[in-house]
Amino acid sequence: MSEFKEVVCEKGVITFDGRVVEVFGFGRQDFSVRQHVANLEKIEVHEAGRLSKSFVNFKGRGMKIDGFAELTDEEFASPELTELINAVQEAAPDAGADG
Repeated sequence: MSEFKEVVCEKGVITFDGRVVEVFGFGRQDFSVRQHVANLEKIEVHEAGRLSKSFVNFKGRGMKIDGFAELTDEEFASPELTELINAVQEAAPDAGADG
């Protein structure tokens, strides 16, 4: 199991304990989204464009709501976020990454 990772952002928090990704806040009301790595289908990582903001999205099989986090440019470029995403990808090699 990997080391606990946590990224505190302007709009929410993303955590990973080696098995479960949890996304708190980011415009979601009254709940967080938890996904076990065995259930991850895809990890989308997108840098801001001219008309879009940076985000990371953890898509789970059979989940109605994704673990979506909209990020500032600084948050997106942070080594803490990169480490968290890499740890999730390592734990869930079947979850293809976009971005």
